[in-house]
Amino acid sequence: MPAPARCARGLLAALVLAAAGCALRLGFTAVTFETGALGAPLLALLLLAAAGCVLTAGAALMVSLRFTEGGTAVRTGALTVGWVTVLGGLAAFLTYDHVGAVGIGWGALVVALSGHRETRAWFERGRLLAP
Repeated sequence: MPAPARCARGLLAALVLAAAGCALRLGFTAVTFETGALGAPLLALLLLAAAGCVLTAGAALMVSLRFTEGGTAVRTGALTVGWVTVLGGLAAFLTYDHVGAVGIGWGALVVALSGHRETRAWFERGRLLAP
């Protein structure tokens, strides 16, 4: 496995922990949130964001576990998780959560490393079928 692919896999594995932490943070905020006049819609948004973090963590985990097998589907999955992370980081930045904005750079790095020439060639190489 080339170095850019190993780095992308490591970033995806770390993203699992970061997204799980994000989900816990948003879930804890939703649990301690006091509902008022506009409490229900805000609570729904917090829970929706937490669900997005859980789904991102799950997708990143599945893609990082399948990285050694390669294939274009795994590479496409890594690119998709990277772009979703960029969009999530952008949404966090626009809501003045500057810690969450780290996702912009993190996702961009996953996209750049997954789209690297060596990584693309490694994922598109021929595979031997298992006996």
